[in-house]
Amino acid sequence: MSRFLKALAMISPDAAMKRMRAQDMLRAYDAAQNGRRTASFRPGVSSANAEIGRALPALRERSSELVRNSPLGSRPLAILKANVVGTDLTVRFDTGDDKIDRTAQQLFDDWAQMCDMEGETSFTGLVALAFSAALERGDAIVRMRAMPLKSGLPVPLLLHVGEGDLIDETRDVSLFSKDSRARLGVELGENDQRLGYWLHRSAPGEPTRLGQNQLVSEFVPRADVCHIYHRLRPGQVRGVPLLTPVLLSARDFADLVDALIVKERMQAAIGLIVESPDANASLPGQIAADSAGDGVRQITKLAPGTVNYTRPGEKVTPFIPAGNSSFEPVSQAVLHLIAAGAGVTYDELTGDTSRSNYTGLRQGKIAARRMIEEMQWHMLVPQLIRRITDRFIDHAILAGRLPDRPGGYPRKYVMPAHEPIDPVKDMQADILSVRAGRMSPQDFAGSWGRDWRVVMKETQDFFAASDAAGLVFDIDPRQRTRSGADASPPSDQPAED
Repeated sequence: MSRFLKALAMISPDAAMKRMRAQDMLRAYDAAQNGRRTASFRPGVSSANAEIGRALPALRERSSELVRNSPLGSRPLAILKANVVGTDLTVRFDTGDDKIDRTAQQLFDDWAQMCDMEGETSFTGLVALAFSAALERGDAIVRMRAMPLKSGLPVPLLLHVGEGDLIDETRDVSLFSKDSRARLGVELGENDQRLGYWLHRSAPGEPTRLGQNQLVSEFVPRADVCHIYHRLRPGQVRGVPLLTPVLLSARDFADLVDALIVKERMQAAIGLIVESPDANASLPGQIAADSAGDGVRQITKLAPGTVNYTRPGEKVTPFIPAGNSSFEPVSQAVLHLIAAGAGVTYDELTGDTSRSNYTGLRQGKIAARRMIEEMQWHMLVPQLIRRITDRFIDHAILAGRLPDRPGGYPRKYVMPAHEPIDPVKDMQADILSVRAGRMSPQDFAGSWGRDWRVVMKETQDFFAASDAAGLVFDIDPRQRTRSGADASPPSDQPAED
């Protein structure tokens, strides 16, 4: 409210209100006007961290409850984890020196199988675990712990994955001394750079020994911690669960499905109700004494094949639930909404492809794959994989397993391949793209999750072995054309230049 309106309100409140309404009518954007249609909007002037700090504990617990008890929660997380990380996410060293690349690659591959501090999975499994925890709970951490040189590891470094609630969000700038600029457990510098994290010694809710205070948190430098979360707003230091926009819709839909299942079970409960004029005519044991001791059992549950006896004079009125012919269109609309909010397609959420064709599936997958690539290159690589491989190289050099070189150890991150919807059509399109120069052969091999140098070496070894054995395959372009015909010219005609 302007100063003029404030002064006018002191003299004539009605005139001030009329002027404010007139100004609202002159606003250029309909959504900015105040009225019945905009009454459901809740205005807020809080920052991203202020809003997240108040809502994060409730959001992550409700998200985990939905993931535990409903496929609407677990399915999107499983789909995204399989597509973003998968089983064949790899790191390939590309220094330009084949010998150094082979040495570094072999060392990393050996370490990747032993890097889990808990000893349960490999490097790719840890990345998948951290990514899934970040989607479900809002964020996750990976602690990089240095080990003794005599630990027997290829590189003395181990990784430990934890959920985001290990970060003490009560460490906040408004609650602690002026020397700390912590925000929701993340210690910030003067220019909001991340300095470290305030971490609990164990996850909240875990049993602790007597004399240990679970609420105590300790500062851990950022160099030892990877924090993975999806940044949605500038200045945001913590993440929110992936299912946040659809938590209410998914919970309501799950409850609706449960109610419909109960309804169908009630309709299938065909039984008999026997009414006798003689109260003692019932067979022994058919009527159990109730709490009042009057020898009558109230009917509170229906089951198929039930035979219930009533007292003389009692009437049984059948309860028939009303039909709901609109369930299918409503369910499709809600499931489309949930799929869009969770970042997956309808067919991925439900497994239903009965209404889809190749064009529709491909169009939906293009947008979904763009979102997957955004998660891979804006979230997974900079927050997790690059920082872990940097620390791996540092420890390998300090342990004497790799030489310190001026150019460092450049590397490429090969993401899992996207399975084609129609292999023949998609492969033809890729071949045309390579021939037209839209992508290089190296990019083509990388799109399938392969290192082009490994592909070339394997192909060379295969053709060398087939030539030594005197075998000819259709896949050999030296011997066969694309149609399978003999590529060599006839013996009585010279080959054309």
